[in-house]
Amino acid sequence: MIGRRCVNDLGRTACWQESFAGLADFPNVFCIVNETFQPERETKMTFLTRINHLVFVLLLTLALPVIAWGQQYTPEQILKVVPSQADVPCDVPTDAEIANCKIVQFKEGSYKGIGLVKPDGATPLRVWCAPEGSQKVEQIRYYRNGVEIFRDILGRECRWLNDAGSRWGVLESGTKRIASWKSLSPEEATAEIVAALKTNDVSRYKAVALTADDVKTLGVQDPLASELLRQIEGVDAGFDALVARLKLPSTIVWGAFNGSRPALLPADKNGLVADLAAYFNSSVVLMNPENAADSYQLFIGDLVRVGATWKIIGLPAGDEYGSGKNEASVTSVLFPSQSDMTVSPDAAGDYNSVAEQLNDAYRQLESATPENYAALCENAYNLLLTLAYKNPNEETTIVTQAADLVFTGIQSGLFPKGTEILAQLNDAYKDSSNSELVAHIRLRKIDGDFYSLTQQSPPPKIGDLEKAQTRHTEELAAFAEEFPNTVAGAHALMYLANDQEYLQEDDQAINYYSTVVKHFPDDPIGKKAQGALNRLQGEGKPFVVSPWNFLEGGTLNLNDYKGKETVIFIWASWQPDDVQKMQSLAKSRSINVVGVSLDATPDEATAFIKAFGSPLPWKNVCLEGGLDGPCALELGVQNVPMMILLDADANLVRANVMSVDDLSVLLGK
Repeated sequence: MIGRRCVNDLGRTACWQESFAGLADFPNVFCIVNETFQPERETKMTFLTRINHLVFVLLLTLALPVIAWGQQYTPEQILKVVPSQADVPCDVPTDAEIANCKIVQFKEGSYKGIGLVKPDGATPLRVWCAPEGSQKVEQIRYYRNGVEIFRDILGRECRWLNDAGSRWGVLESGTKRIASWKSLSPEEATAEIVAALKTNDVSRYKAVALTADDVKTLGVQDPLASELLRQIEGVDAGFDALVARLKLPSTIVWGAFNGSRPALLPADKNGLVADLAAYFNSSVVLMNPENAADSYQLFIGDLVRVGATWKIIGLPAGDEYGSGKNEASVTSVLFPSQSDMTVSPDAAGDYNSVAEQLNDAYRQLESATPENYAALCENAYNLLLTLAYKNPNEETTIVTQAADLVFTGIQSGLFPKGTEILAQLNDAYKDSSNSELVAHIRLRKIDGDFYSLTQQSPPPKIGDLEKAQTRHTEELAAFAEEFPNTVAGAHALMYLANDQEYLQEDDQAINYYSTVVKHFPDDPIGKKAQGALNRLQGEGKPFVVSPWNFLEGGTLNLNDYKGKETVIFIWASWQPDDVQKMQSLAKSRSINVVGVSLDATPDEATAFIKAFGSPLPWKNVCLEGGLDGPCALELGVQNVPMMILLDADANLVRANVMSVDDLSVLLGK
């Protein structure tokens, strides 16, 4: 059926083949080029499609060409090259293991190179690679427990990946120092703040502080703009004095980020170019690993999101570490109505003791093995519940985190008891007056029950998977009907609507999207649902999009494409196979193509296009924000690829073609 899901859900396929030949054609010279690959993001597919695609990818992998290298490298030589950053807990084999490690050939997407694997011949430790056609190493990849956790894009950038976090740093020219950030979560941003204050490193601090350029980028207007600039100007003048006042010991570490649900300043009410996401009056818990009772709460104040990076406004508040003044009167720049709040944790000593134990539990989880993961996960969950009990003001945030932790364990396949725990948590909170928390836990339970079946060993039969998916969809529909005005309910409705689009049941998808718009008209999720409605309800009418700027220059105007059928091709760099298919289709058919990349930043899309191998026969749009950015919201897109087909008069013909193969069939009619 045209429109059913046919996407690369597996994303990255690596071809490893043992070779002791070395690297004659791969000089030990590092070049500086842009990164062209982003880790796969989850797409929603029926399990039959997933399984069929797995068979296809396995066959494709077996057919990949073998790359021959000549010069020999030893494991010791490869291991001498270390990450550019200090906090990379990658696997390092023992001396006894090194002797039995193997050098293998590596092929993944458009990258080739060599890898160092453990004595089992399969578990990767390091990879040196570059795009096909290049003769110089571009990337060095580091692994832990067989999963890539860090990537040096030599001389240019560095990235923490998978369970090591989401940091993406841009290096200062000619050094290993991170000058700015492309991606940084609130937790990671506050950890950088703590590290900078502890080491009296103002440059490191300013890399995660809001700048005057950021204020312009966000489109902030006076009087707020003037206040932000005043705070920014105070960083250089006040940093040394703040460090001297705090006197943070060198032994302390970042323990936890404390912030309520992120707030949103809507553009239409604040004179902004776009909605502004922020945390107000946030804080972090600082821990002393050598003394669980020695902890401190540092009040950060407001954080704002600029692109994919969270940044602090000005300087934080706080008294000398260990002074006993574990409270602060915090003034919010973005939310004056929340100003002059006195924040003080209940039973600070007892609370901080539990928080320290939780911090240790998370550190142990980071290096967990399949054998001890379940016990460590359950321990961290129990500590979170204890913390929630001791700090009722943060109960919603902490219990939400606990449910998310258990759900992640279920998805990993290493925590089968997680379904039982989520059921218990659901029972404990089902009668709570906090509908948002009740809904979040319930949704995690529904999804956890479903994913636990998929992780069974041996795998369940196809018929059982089909029944499980049907049951999952029915439970989500009932859940969304019960909690339509909660954030969790809105996410369930978006999931259901997306499924209906894949199945070409557009009328039902419209019903789901309409409910989201009804309850969340001003939130990003509501705006994305409205974009989907505009798309689905526009067939047969002239199709109009904003005059976005092309990466290659010029402005998008669909009237310029009249005269031939036009395809709006919505893509991302983590699905390179779809781009290649569209490139072939565009060359073989008399059609126009307009590319819309949902990569997180224009730089990512531009780097991918440059490294793709051959020029793309169409122009591309890419705005900041990716799947949460302006393009995705206006078009109502949740996954890639998606194609929108227009006739020669720029009227909408098909609002949702879900694979390039389906598009080829449509164009052939």
